[in-house]
Amino acid sequence: MKIIGIAGLPRSGKDTLADLFMAHGYYGFSFGDYTRTYSRERHKDDPNPISVENTTETSNWLRATYGPDVILQAALEEFKEKSAADEQYQGLVLFSVRAPIEADWILKHDGELVWVDAQDKVRYERGMKHLREGEGRISFAEFKRQEAAQWQPQPGISTESQMNIAYIKKKATCKLENNSDDLAEFQVKAEALITQLID
Repeated sequence: MKIIGIAGLPRSGKDTLADLFMAHGYYGFSFGDYTRTYSRERHKDDPNPISVENTTETSNWLRATYGPDVILQAALEEFKEKSAADEQYQGLVLFSVRAPIEADWILKHDGELVWVDAQDKVRYERGMKHLREGEGRISFAEFKRQEAAQWQPQPGISTESQMNIAYIKKKATCKLENNSDDLAEFQVKAEALITQLID
């Protein structure tokens, strides 16, 4: 079974790439969607329960409370259940990879880890243009401030239980740039990468 991990900062294009893998017969699991579900409940009194700041806190809390690989194990269990129901998949794509234990597992199982890269301003403008329910408009400076906690381990939480984007980016086996506003252009580049990885 081919395993693909997709990582990158918010609004870089991870979900779009994952959708294309799923169109090729891969089963997809979003670590981001999993975390946002918990963040909506954990921060239900916040006007923006799924802000980057709140989802980062929730992600770190989940891993510290239930184990560093809690989201990964949820993904594998779901994939196992779907596969047992006679579904046929070409492989597994895990997207919004954020924790070292997730990247290490993918690579240990001969998977590929794709880093989707986009400039900060580009990602900010996408985010403000396509707000999810539970997100609010923020300044560019605030956008950058909230992301900072994902880059390196924060004090007060065990290192293995939290996000470390710097580690993930360093471990990536390939990179895909997505700075254009032209979705079709990105899809062409993404399809070329997919062909390369699944052949």
